[in-house]
Amino acid sequence: MKLQLIKIRDKAVDTFWFLPAVMALVAAGAALAGTAIDYAIGSAWLRDMGWVWSGGTEGARSVLSVIAGSVMTVVSIVFSLTVTTLAQTSSHFGPRVLRNFTSDRGVQFTLGTFIATFVYCLLVLRTVRSLEEKSFVPYLSVNIGILLALASMAVLIYFIHHISQNIQAENLIANVGEQFQKSLPVLFPERIGRPHSDNTRPEQLPDDSQWQAADMVLSAANGYLQAVDDEQLMQLATQHDLMLQLTKRPGDFVTTTTTLLRVLPRAHINPDIELELRDCFSLGAHRTPHQDAQYMLQQMVEIAVHALSPGINEPFTALTCIDWIGASLSGVARRELPMPLRQDEHGRLRVIACTLDFEELADIAFGQIRLYGANNPDVMLHLLETIGEIAPDVYRDQDRILLMRHAQLVGEDASQITNQTDRRRVADRLHQTLLALAQNHTQEE
Repeated sequence: MKLQLIKIRDKAVDTFWFLPAVMALVAAGAALAGTAIDYAIGSAWLRDMGWVWSGGTEGARSVLSVIAGSVMTVVSIVFSLTVTTLAQTSSHFGPRVLRNFTSDRGVQFTLGTFIATFVYCLLVLRTVRSLEEKSFVPYLSVNIGILLALASMAVLIYFIHHISQNIQAENLIANVGEQFQKSLPVLFPERIGRPHSDNTRPEQLPDDSQWQAADMVLSAANGYLQAVDDEQLMQLATQHDLMLQLTKRPGDFVTTTTTLLRVLPRAHINPDIELELRDCFSLGAHRTPHQDAQYMLQQMVEIAVHALSPGINEPFTALTCIDWIGASLSGVARRELPMPLRQDEHGRLRVIACTLDFEELADIAFGQIRLYGANNPDVMLHLLETIGEIAPDVYRDQDRILLMRHAQLVGEDASQITNQTDRRRVADRLHQTLLALAQNHTQEE
């Protein structure tokens, strides 16, 4: 059920069409309700409100027709601007960031407002009659239509401002970085069941030969693993007295021959249980940021690499990406990373998770930027500065050693810089960064 809700959210709520469709349905209901009220109250209420529209049937048709026609013209312009923006964003920042635009509530709300206004005016227009014996003008509904037209113009101004802000590199990168920060509790959950600790009696872990003989649950289709229902896995493992070893995590590409998890003991599993276990894995044609920590980090790396390419050559955009990457890694460094061994409420080992560590994220964060920016002294200096700024947040020795290694790699690649003075600046910054990492280690001891 949890994965189904996530899929509904990804396929409906975060798509272009969902919010506009909902708003169009609401507008249709409002049109029907408004005309029904007009039938009930008539036009007597107009006598005390001279500032509202109070024309005849031809005037009502003209007003509603002009609004509907104008709104559809603006809709075509908005769609054109949106498609143009998506094309430019894809070529300039990379295709991964398109999801941020297609799921943007501001763009969806703008399209929904214009479509809703058009639907409303069209449905009200059909009720206007000019026969002498049965003439009917829905005055209340027409005035609401005029208000919707004014609101649509206000939304158009908002859309132009919103889209111009979103295509700026700083705002785009900050949006991705802030999403990563907000997603840390989900990307690095503190628990799945009960984490294995020294206070409980550890169980004898199966050796490699036992896992090789375990029952294997294969993927049902080809695609990217988008999410894992960890709570349901723990519940099934406890219910059927199983031990599960996950071999894949969200973000990995799987095929029908890929093993998702191994199950012990084999005697406790049957086709029905295997099907239930397989349903705990959600697959799709693309990666999603819900449980994939690498996905959003790779978005920022991709923007930086595009900015450093000769065709774009915007090193300041890359420097902004490095700032937000550093903030993201600092957030991860401060968190207690989830342990792979997970116990049920009775202390029995049930799940061996496939966890993500700080090393993998650091390799993604610094590796490609370091290679593509090796000739740019500003980029290399900023990488070293960022590594030094992460140092106070690192409390695991292996993470500190890893950052030292990346700093040294930056220093080695900086040898490609042509200017000797710039190479010396990078060497000095490398020394300061290594010293900062060492000093923080000494202070913790």
